[in-house]
Amino acid sequence: MECIKPNSLMERGLLSQIETIYGVSRENILTVSQVSQYIRDVLVSDPKLKQIYVMGEATNVSEKQGYLYFDIKDEEALLRCVVFPESNINLPFKIENGLEIVVFGSISTYMKRGLYQIVVSAVFPLGEGAFYLQFKQLKEKLSIEGLFDEKYKKEIPVIPKSIGLITSKTGAAYKDILQILKSRFPNMTIKLVDTPTQGDKASREIIKAIQMFNYTKSVDVIILARGGGSVEDLMCFNDEELARTIFTSKIPIITGIGHETDYTIADLVADKRAPTPSIAAKIAVIDKRDLIDEIDSLRSELQRSYNNFITSKLKDKKLKRYKVAVIVLTVVILLITVLIMLAGL
Repeated sequence: MECIKPNSLMERGLLSQIETIYGVSRENILTVSQVSQYIRDVLVSDPKLKQIYVMGEATNVSEKQGYLYFDIKDEEALLRCVVFPESNINLPFKIENGLEIVVFGSISTYMKRGLYQIVVSAVFPLGEGAFYLQFKQLKEKLSIEGLFDEKYKKEIPVIPKSIGLITSKTGAAYKDILQILKSRFPNMTIKLVDTPTQGDKASREIIKAIQMFNYTKSVDVIILARGGGSVEDLMCFNDEELARTIFTSKIPIITGIGHETDYTIADLVADKRAPTPSIAAKIAVIDKRDLIDEIDSLRSELQRSYNNFITSKLKDKKLKRYKVAVIVLTVVILLITVLIMLAGL
């Protein structure tokens, strides 16, 4: 390390004084900047301190002028961290105090304050607490924007002509939904888009499926479903872009994701949330047998009305024949309409 190089008469005088009084050679005296620079050079050049992963608990989180500052700590030590504005780290969550994380970056120094720190280029959350934090923060953001408001929910058609199903063909949810739909309305048209329902690519594929159905206008209602799983398994349904795609869909969407106690962002923004995939199928279409029973009940009621009219107080035969004809014609038209509707399905 080079010794100090005086650049003023005062410095030269002070150095001479130290050398005379204390017997310290000026060649052994360093400036603060020189020491700090040397420490920085040593740290930066050490391969063990480059591109390292460090695990700890986040604390002292703050943001100023685009810089994100925080510390990570364990039981025995604390390490400062900084994220520069130009690093463009896209975090799906905000770092909060108490969050367990892993940071990726390199050790450097902040010479003005004599600090060493990690210049962070990536952050990874740890544990289910991090997933809940991401869910909570996105929920608050979208709620403020009104994406969960009931006034934006679209009506589910009573008798859709076709149903779009977005799920994994290999999952149990697909088999359950298919069985219920075929049982309730055997000749219902079902259009499946086979997508992954967990993992990094899942949300993107689900978005593409919703967009495709909206572009082709080939279905009247969409079911988005998957079976149960861990919090991590369901994270693809907490994607912000997916939530906005569901919200802007012109076709009503029913979600049946996980078990009854599972809630995702997709459930909150959907037009109808079902606690399970099976119930989503029941919501999507009426049971054909119930529909036939309703038609039979209506027909019986019309028949009773007709019989009562025949035996009514009307005495004028011409008027009687005319009104009877009107009632019979009404009944016939109603039955023909219902038959055509059922035949179309």
